[in-house]
Amino acid sequence: MLRTGPDIDSFEAVMTREERTKGFFVAFDYTSDALREIDRFFRQSGRVIIALTVREILEEGIARKLA
Repeated sequence: MLRTGPDIDSFEAVMTREERTKGFFVAFDYTSDALREIDRFFRQSGRVIIALTVREILEEGIARKLA
């Protein structure tokens, strides 16, 4: 499982510093806290983090998330 603190916070900082509006984060799985942090970041900044799992990529189930 992905921990919220250092992983998502670091990614958010890079997105902000590099002025990116969309980022892709890949992990084996996400905690509910991590998903809440991603949602909070979007509501606060308008920047989108697409949270993909390895399983989704391997099963080619990412098309619906990228739409």
